Amino acid sequence: MTNGTSDSPATKPTCHNRKVIHATCTLHRGPRGFANVVVSKRDGTIELDPHVTGACVLTLAEDEAAALRDLLTRWLG
Repeated sequence: MTNGTSDSPATKPTCHNRKVIHATCTLHRGPRGFANVVVSKRDGTIELDPHVTGACVLTLAEDEAAALRDLLTRWLG
């Protein structure tokens, strides 16, 4: 049985490289923690999928992801 997507099994995220983070969408003014963001690692890049729709996926190369990590570490201590 197929699911109708073009993703091959090798590129689908597994539970080890995919995390759902609960966030708040200030644009749509939903309840706090109601907007989910899926963070996945695919082929050496990090993908951020706000609202889990695939409509707008942010892709970070390893260097960019490391810069984001360093910034968050600095901000959060």
